[in-house]
Amino acid sequence: MGEVVRYTYRLRPGRTAEKALLAEWGRCRWLWNEAVHQQRSGQKPTFARLGKLLTRARATMPWLREGSQVAQQQTLRDYARVLDQSFIVKGRGRPKAKSRKTSLPSVEYTRRGFSLREGRSILPKGVTVPVVWSRELPSEPTSVRVGRDNLGHWYASFVVRREITAHPRGQGGIGVDWGVSTTATTTDPAFDLPHLGHRRRCAAEFRDRNAARVILAVAERGHVGVEDVRQSDHLLRVGGSVAV
Repeated sequence: MGEVVRYTYRLRPGRTAEKALLAEWGRCRWLWNEAVHQQRSGQKPTFARLGKLLTRARATMPWLREGSQVAQQQTLRDYARVLDQSFIVKGRGRPKAKSRKTSLPSVEYTRRGFSLREGRSILPKGVTVPVVWSRELPSEPTSVRVGRDNLGHWYASFVVRREITAHPRGQGGIGVDWGVSTTATTTDPAFDLPHLGHRRRCAAEFRDRNAARVILAVAERGHVGVEDVRQSDHLLRVGGSVAV
């Protein structure tokens, strides 16, 4: 028995590869926004109609032909899927246009649009991107989504199938009681979770940091040294609190 999951890895694209990815994203974003325009104008863009739109656009626009047809088809397929879900899922609105400044770049390729070779991801038009393999893929990926986050880091999310390992059923049982002096008390003392006193320690650290901020504020307001403030009567410690 298997399941379909995503395995995400960090990418290290060079300047040329990043420029090509951003250009690909710009072409896919234009197609997405064109589909949104057709929907708003009442033309009811199904995936079949969007496919015909892509064929006509690639025939008349050379800059669109420079991109990957696989990525462009996936963009229109994603739009059609999101549009269908907006009519089925309650509370989900229609797809919106993607802004160049606020939308994060994201391009998807099916298996015939990319390959893996010597630890690198080979994308259409000869774009080669090194992959940081933090773990092995359980099977051959069927598709990959290449995107950039808010920090400017690029990632590749592979869709793979992995086998589910059946774990043996546990024997016996145990009772857990959440307490005050002890975090958790169980029927078996070997599994008791003692209270480590994190709250008291954090409160003491916060009190010390607050006292240090007050000392600095008084020193700056009075134009005196910090040591003079500590030795003067400006501060009064009562019960762990600081008064000015």
